[in-house]
Amino acid sequence: MENQIKFAKNVLLLDVAFIHGMLGRIRQFMSERLGRQLPDIDLSAWLTCLVLDAGIRGDKNEVQVLLLHDGEEQRVDFCQPSDLKSLDGMACRTSLGEFAFSCVTSADIVSSEALFVDLMTLALDSSDVKCLMLLPCHEKYASLLEKEICSLLDGKEKEMTEKLLYFTMAGSMSPLPCRCDSVVHSLIRVWDIRPEELKPL
Repeated sequence: MENQIKFAKNVLLLDVAFIHGMLGRIRQFMSERLGRQLPDIDLSAWLTCLVLDAGIRGDKNEVQVLLLHDGEEQRVDFCQPSDLKSLDGMACRTSLGEFAFSCVTSADIVSSEALFVDLMTLALDSSDVKCLMLLPCHEKYASLLEKEICSLLDGKEKEMTEKLLYFTMAGSMSPLPCRCDSVVHSLIRVWDIRPEELKPL
């Protein structure tokens, strides 16, 4: 695997299972609370929000988006574009630069969580990668992933710990030696939900 993957300076590792599960439930909850149906997500707009949350600025960035899936999934639900086969090898340009998509499947090889950890480890070890953003399927393997993050970054210098940004749902289960941010912030922005709409009922 190490010889097959050439990493960009900025890497976003995203488990499609998060979108199919948690994102779908967030959209349903928010739609019911707001009293209006929230649309499918513009994938490039959402990824731009995530990258901005990672602190990346400028207009000439290269962002490598690794879409991890189990081989049975053919589409990215609730997103446009949504066809995984069409997304694989595709690139799009935004105000931040170019996003290049690659689909990686765990089918008949290892579990999705094991592959996610392997890819994370390879990207962290790569001198080419300066920013690694993680968006896992929290409900399946958050505990395992967070233990691996602690193990990999234990005793590492600040440059290495700040290289990693872990997007959480409701915070990490325990303190982590890396940057953390809530994925909900980016969803609120991409759905154009105003702060006053989220006031306590």
